[in-house]
Amino acid sequence: MYHLQRIVIVLVLVVGAWFGLTALHQHLEPNKHKTEEQREDARWIATSKYWLDRNACRWMGLCGLAHYHPDPAAGSKRYKPREDLRRRGRIELTNEVNDVEEEHDWSYAGWGDGFGEEGKLSPEDFSDDERVLKDVPQFVLDAAPLIHLYSKEEFWPSDIAEHLLHTEPFTNHTTLNLTHHTVHNLHELNEGRRGRYVFMQSQDDVEARPSWLGSTYNIPKPYPEDDEKEDDDEEEIYPEFVEAEITREDAETWYDPYGAGEKGAGEKIADPISSASFRVQKQDAGRPSRRNRRGQPLLMPPTIPQPLQSGRSPAPAILIMIDKGHGILDAFWFYFYSYNLGTTVFNIRFGNHIGDWEHSLIRFHNGVPKAVFFSAHSGGTAYSYNAVEKGKGPGREGRPVLYSAFGSHAMYAMPGKHPYVLPFGILADVTDRGPLWDPALNYYAYHFNTTPTHDQDAKSLTTNVPLADRKQSLQPASSNPNAPTGWFWFTGHWGDKFYELYDWRQWRFVGQYHYVNGPLGPRFKNLGRSKVCQSGFTCTILDSIEEGRKKSWLSRRSVGAVTPVSLRAGEDDDVE
Repeated sequence: MYHLQRIVIVLVLVVGAWFGLTALHQHLEPNKHKTEEQREDARWIATSKYWLDRNACRWMGLCGLAHYHPDPAAGSKRYKPREDLRRRGRIELTNEVNDVEEEHDWSYAGWGDGFGEEGKLSPEDFSDDERVLKDVPQFVLDAAPLIHLYSKEEFWPSDIAEHLLHTEPFTNHTTLNLTHHTVHNLHELNEGRRGRYVFMQSQDDVEARPSWLGSTYNIPKPYPEDDEKEDDDEEEIYPEFVEAEITREDAETWYDPYGAGEKGAGEKIADPISSASFRVQKQDAGRPSRRNRRGQPLLMPPTIPQPLQSGRSPAPAILIMIDKGHGILDAFWFYFYSYNLGTTVFNIRFGNHIGDWEHSLIRFHNGVPKAVFFSAHSGGTAYSYNAVEKGKGPGREGRPVLYSAFGSHAMYAMPGKHPYVLPFGILADVTDRGPLWDPALNYYAYHFNTTPTHDQDAKSLTTNVPLADRKQSLQPASSNPNAPTGWFWFTGHWGDKFYELYDWRQWRFVGQYHYVNGPLGPRFKNLGRSKVCQSGFTCTILDSIEEGRKKSWLSRRSVGAVTPVSLRAGEDDDVE
């Protein structure tokens, strides 16, 4: 009887803790609107052919319990896809390992295989085009971010052109039987379909961890001094971190183009800038290269920095510059990874997805950097530019340093452990001083013409944009006039739709899915934001790294962005 009582007590505590944790997560989750996964909940549950599984999912939140298997970063060797998945055409199995030479061919695949809807076949065709007269201002490059990737990362920066070679378009879970989509013509998938329901699904079983998913060949070349460094302690005190003195008078000039304050005239400052200010040498864009695995002839990309330069990754970053008037220019740096490894709670992994877009934003006022935004999950944190850590060494001095979290690639301002949503570090990202990536050594640059908006996000964007508007809105910089634009206008997802409940790879505990939908692209990252924070009507600019380090897990919650309180028009106090 004594042992029976103990068993009953343990069961009650476990069940109570389970439902308590579920309720706590739902209460603390910053995004209160229903996700696409939640809106399809009833249909998703019905896909399981087992009565017990369906009802345990409906009433207890234990979905796909029999599916659970370890999911280490390197992949589970014990995992065996179920035969019925193959018969139903849901996944295409492959154990092929591509040789290194072919992988490096793919790292450039598609960037130069045509110039899309513009109908221009060589850089000379752009010489008189007013859309490409603007170059990359030198002050943008002088303040370009440096990124410490995690030292034990398994999923490194990826080339979106290569990613498209390994994926094919699906509408939900039904193949469209279409091929030959590249960074130039990806937007064509929007036509005649509801673009947001298009998913670029992996041609390989991702749990087999094909080599393109991890992209180890895109690890940045190390700096000589990095070989002598040891891992930093997460409690290290950084003497270079300073407290920024942000006065209200200064902040009013750049904090919000729509806000109060003396900003001067609202004209834009992006007059044509001499290409001499661009420090990466332009090279011939028309040289023929190898063929991709579909046999398509390829051209090398228009700008090819020196491949052996320290800090350079073969995977190009994306730079999108937006002039918002009043001397304010926002420089968005986008980083793409072919796989997002979710985080673990009690050794159960949640939130995996194929395709991962991360970004940072640096706001300039009259050419002077003022603030840095670090994206993290559905939000992020903003700091004064003077407060963040700066790089050291030739070409890196004075440039902001960012830290990319293991697996999730969320961006932070310091190394260490970063709890979010749940207390006691139950759910946390981790960063350290791993390989240093300099995106300014390999990127594609664009100018985007959009009107500043208040709190606009992906839900309020028009998905299909007329061709004439596309030509006027997104303009390649003059340093890369043949840079593709079709990928930017794609309205679908850059990865698989979240797997059905019957799929052996899928489960859901505490309301969290093992696999979620692939992400939407940069166009849906609120590029027109008037404040530097991704969304929300308030936006705090933290004035020291120590302040960010001391933020509790509770203060990291917000609707769409990590922004506790903010500069508000009419207040007399200094900016927090």
